[in-house]
Amino acid sequence: MIWRNLSVTLKVRLISNFFQELITSAFLPFIALYLSDMANPKFAGIFLTLLVVANFPVSMIGGYLIETFPKKKAVLIYQFVMAIMLLLMGIMILNGSSYIIFFSICYAIYNIVWGVQYPAMDTIIMDAITPDVERYIYKIDYWLTNLALAFGALMGGILYHNNKSTLFFIAFLIFILVFLSLLRWLPKETHVTEKRSLLMHPFNVLKSYEQVFKDRRFMVMTLGFSIMMMGELSASSYIAIRLKAEFNTISVAFFNIDGVKLYSLLMIVNTIVVITCTYFVTKIILKLSVKKSLILGLIFYVIGYASITYLNEFYSLILLMFIATIGEIIYSPILDEQRFKIIPENKRGTYSAFNALGFNLSELIARLGIILGVYLSSIGMGIYMFIFLSIGAFFIYLSIYGNFKLQTPSQNKVKSIE
Repeated sequence: MIWRNLSVTLKVRLISNFFQELITSAFLPFIALYLSDMANPKFAGIFLTLLVVANFPVSMIGGYLIETFPKKKAVLIYQFVMAIMLLLMGIMILNGSSYIIFFSICYAIYNIVWGVQYPAMDTIIMDAITPDVERYIYKIDYWLTNLALAFGALMGGILYHNNKSTLFFIAFLIFILVFLSLLRWLPKETHVTEKRSLLMHPFNVLKSYEQVFKDRRFMVMTLGFSIMMMGELSASSYIAIRLKAEFNTISVAFFNIDGVKLYSLLMIVNTIVVITCTYFVTKIILKLSVKKSLILGLIFYVIGYASITYLNEFYSLILLMFIATIGEIIYSPILDEQRFKIIPENKRGTYSAFNALGFNLSELIARLGIILGVYLSSIGMGIYMFIFLSIGAFFIYLSIYGNFKLQTPSQNKVKSIE
């Protein structure tokens, strides 16, 4: 019944995002491994780090372009370029390591265009949200995204070793099908885009973000989001490295589990809990007020990831990953919904682009954890994670329920949410 209430635009956006997330999660985790095999780990590390840094200005330029050009035209161009890059990457892989430079160039273009397209697609879903669906649209998107990530990781694990090029050719076909779907069903904008100079001058780009920088509520929300996301991203960086080094191999049901296998098991637990528990947790949470639900979710998340950072006991780690994931299921859709409510309709492009910068900041903070882990003990890192995540949780709560000046009319209603 909920699905029938969604507009065609939302359905197309959710379905296309599901298939794109599925196939990208099948090959993106292996890019670093592939570059390391074809060149060396140092090249892979430097190259991928530079791409993360490059996405900061790219995302800001993307937000500027969204509010300068028609969204549908821009999204279709981005989609087609990414599809072509995937096709070229598949062809390069067939020719082995001799084309590693061309492969890297194609991947860099793909990655940069993806960074530009993300805020555009985010604004499209915002434009199509109506009051009768805003309470649960982000819960549906959250569940579908995690389902896609689970199946994508499984597909990547099966096809990577012997069928690398097949992954990219499948990705090319999916991106082309999404392109055709967007071309057919994505409606043209009904409002006139603000007239601006088309010169890509740095001043024009920064000027378009003037309102974002002055919006203290949104800035605090983005900072809180960046810090909280660091918990999840640290799982694939510091926590994975720590478990490999510190966890003693144990036998569980005739299986030997070392630190690497335990990390993989924790990720599986996270995925299974999201897929199987989201519906039931959501039904329970809907009976509580938004404020109580948010606080509960943030507490679960902080305690879960802070404890996982330093514990080495098998069953405790499984339990705490379960708790952390339940917290994520509760707080993440609430945060997305409240973010949508405070973003001015005429500035969704720049706001979404700046929010994308928050994710890039999360990645950098998570990488910092690896460096800190060299100097701090596991308990020290656990304390660091608890303090940092608590600050992030406080910022998220403050951004929704705090009293900020210079609020836009759309933000005033946030204060009435209980």
